[in-house]
Amino acid sequence: MNDDLFARLVAEDVKNKISTTQRKLLRQPQNFDRWQRALLALLRYVDDQIDYIQDDMKADIDRYKALGRDGQNLLAQATADYESRLKKIERFKFHVSKRLDEVALMIEKSDGTESIGLDAEILASAIRKHKAMMIEMDMEATPIDEALWSVLENQWLFDSINKDELSSYQ
Repeated sequence: MNDDLFARLVAEDVKNKISTTQRKLLRQPQNFDRWQRALLALLRYVDDQIDYIQDDMKADIDRYKALGRDGQNLLAQATADYESRLKKIERFKFHVSKRLDEVALMIEKSDGTESIGLDAEILASAIRKHKAMMIEMDMEATPIDEALWSVLENQWLFDSINKDELSSYQ
């Protein structure tokens, strides 16, 4: 996934607008550093937006004050609008900061040896598909294939395979 798409995914995650699968993808240990960088960039962007809104608000206040009584209504309306926008973006900034803290904690707890977190159902589906394709393509199953399929019945047969059995399949 390219950086722009990943950054959008991170922003949508902060808003709680991503699927469970996408959430699992973000939480893969190999994505922790990238996730943290994307959150830091998002935080900088939000800070820039706050500065821009505040500067714009100050300029409008000065402009509307210069209009005297006629500018009072415009000033009140503009101030309310700016304050509303600032409140929304500051709330978003709070959630970005909170998520950044969560990611930092995940990184701290991580020792780099975690599994890639594949879901058991995905693995079972892959094994079933492998078996179906072997049958469909009329391929002879090796002891390795059969050991793989036995995992679906909670059996581990890999340790019973010996090299001599496999020599006839080469």
